[in-house]
Amino acid sequence: MYKTIVLFFFICLSFGIQQVIAQDLKTTVNENKELDSLRNKLENSKDSVVFTSRFVRYTTLKLTKDSIQTLALDTSLRGMQNFSPIVQPRRPTVNTGNIGLAAQALFYEPSKRIGFDPGFHSLDWYAKGHDDIVYYQARTPFTNLYYAGQYSGDAEQIFRVLHSQNIKKNWNIGASYNRIGANGAYTRQRGDVLNGTLFTWYTSPSKRYTLFANAIFNTLKAYENGGITNDTIFKSSATIDRAAQDIRLTGARQIYRKNTFLIKQSYFVGRIDTLDQEITKKVLPTNKVTYSLRYDKDTYAFQKTSYNSLENTILPPGQQDLTFTNDSTSLQHIQNEFVYSFFLRGKSASLIKNELKVDAGIRHDYYNYEQVVGRSDKTNFYEHTKAFQNVTLLGSAGYRFSNRVDLNFDVQQIFQGKQAGDFLYEAKSNVLVSNNVGRIVLGAYLQNQSPAEIYDRYYGNHYNWLNNFDRTKTANFSFKYINDKLRLDAGAEYTRITGYLYFKQLEPEVDSTAITPMQENGSVNLLKITIGKKLTFGKFNLDSYIVYQKTSNQSVMPTPEFYTFNSFYLDQTVFKVLKTNIGVDVRYNTKYANYSYNPAVSQFYIGKEVKLPTVPVVDFWIRASLRKANIFLKYEYANQGIGSQGYYTVYRYPMPDKMFKIGVNWNFYD
Repeated sequence: MYKTIVLFFFICLSFGIQQVIAQDLKTTVNENKELDSLRNKLENSKDSVVFTSRFVRYTTLKLTKDSIQTLALDTSLRGMQNFSPIVQPRRPTVNTGNIGLAAQALFYEPSKRIGFDPGFHSLDWYAKGHDDIVYYQARTPFTNLYYAGQYSGDAEQIFRVLHSQNIKKNWNIGASYNRIGANGAYTRQRGDVLNGTLFTWYTSPSKRYTLFANAIFNTLKAYENGGITNDTIFKSSATIDRAAQDIRLTGARQIYRKNTFLIKQSYFVGRIDTLDQEITKKVLPTNKVTYSLRYDKDTYAFQKTSYNSLENTILPPGQQDLTFTNDSTSLQHIQNEFVYSFFLRGKSASLIKNELKVDAGIRHDYYNYEQVVGRSDKTNFYEHTKAFQNVTLLGSAGYRFSNRVDLNFDVQQIFQGKQAGDFLYEAKSNVLVSNNVGRIVLGAYLQNQSPAEIYDRYYGNHYNWLNNFDRTKTANFSFKYINDKLRLDAGAEYTRITGYLYFKQLEPEVDSTAITPMQENGSVNLLKITIGKKLTFGKFNLDSYIVYQKTSNQSVMPTPEFYTFNSFYLDQTVFKVLKTNIGVDVRYNTKYANYSYNPAVSQFYIGKEVKLPTVPVVDFWIRASLRKANIFLKYEYANQGIGSQGYYTVYRYPMPDKMFKIGVNWNFYD
């Protein structure tokens, strides 16, 4: 199926190129320039309107927090060769060797969550959430087709289709389908992801009432092999059959299902102001009432249907069955949120100056939590259920002193319920010194966070524990400097964490299978410095990103001190219309004590201190844009065999070998 899709895409693309070249031979340079100019198309057209991407606008829930604003589609080639959610230049991960499988961030990322959390996040990289939904305004139906993956084989494949259209001028509906099917190179290394979404955006003719609604369906299946037994696989230059390697688990997998829907309604009261933007106007209310209803149904299951002796090197024996395991955790969540927003600004044309904003709201969360250990005869060995609620006070205040300076404060405080006492207080300020000097962003937050449920209480076939950990307290201060003219961004971030929670192996000196949650008694301090810079020399471009991170306690928070990603490419236009980039990407991080991974609880933990070798990973690629289609060809990890035969990011889980990949992103909007 995937090969058929790819063949169809490239046949159509080749036909389009032939048409462009044929047209170029019959016309003059001036006529080509006119054809490439949207303005001339519109002016010279008598019977029709030529629709392009600028007639398709979009927004997200974050963009509509204070106003209704839309952005143009991004049809550029920028970064399209880095399509994997776990291999991103500015957010690298450690993972178990294939897309669709367990992963966590290479650098520590504090969670700003307050309230209840089951604690299963290793597959979150592949799940769609409400903030991921894009809502469109389309004068013509808009469709996007996307495919990326291994050119010949099924080690890694991604397919995505999205369609959106306005059924009325002020009402848009849409749907998307996303599928990841990645079998990997080793036995039982398959990642299988299915995401489906339905969404709609309605605005009343008066611009006062707005409705956003969506339904999201995530099914995440990750096969678990426990890692390979051959620890010397990369110490030999001989060709070794990856699929023939012995694995520790032969019949285990994770199945996560995360289904949710959201209805968000807002009504503007009083005067409504507008600002001009491309195609549509930005709508700014003076008073706004917002109500949101959200429902989540999540299940997390670890299933095992076979047993072999190698399993004893990764999991302890099952307490009620050596062969069969079905540990299931489920959560139903209903959230109601009401917010009133007040904006005070002048009536002059400069609406972005001297604006005061105040939000006040309340949020109610109801939870129904269940944990079950099942037997092979479909009866239950263990059951634990509980229902509870939280009530959270919401507030924010902001002031825009001018179009150069603003200051914002946000408060979330749970004052009633099971997690009463959790809070998040946050402040942020933007200061534009000048267009030449750049912009400064200052931020700080204080957080009091209840432990995720998996740290306090867990019961399964292989592990169980009952704890009463303290809340985790986090203080964070950040500084960021952005200069668009110099194409430079730099930042510094300091984080102090008291009561840090993590998983640790018991008796690491003998590499035991026992792990347990732990809480650090003191504080862990973390310093992170980042620098990003883009350089251009004629047709040559260099995009660089560097991270330095230092932790005060590597034994509980292992992290590399240094990471860098560099992309060097040539920007060239072929046949006057085919924009092409030819380049190379290089990423590298320094050696550190790598994490281990436990499949039974789907958690990364600190185990036997093994500092695995690190190597630069080099990718060669070419990407091109022709009208509505962007394509890329990529040879990933091209330097394998030159100085290294392979590498790990997680103990016992080898990363993929070199691979040739292709991709196409095709927009239809006429």
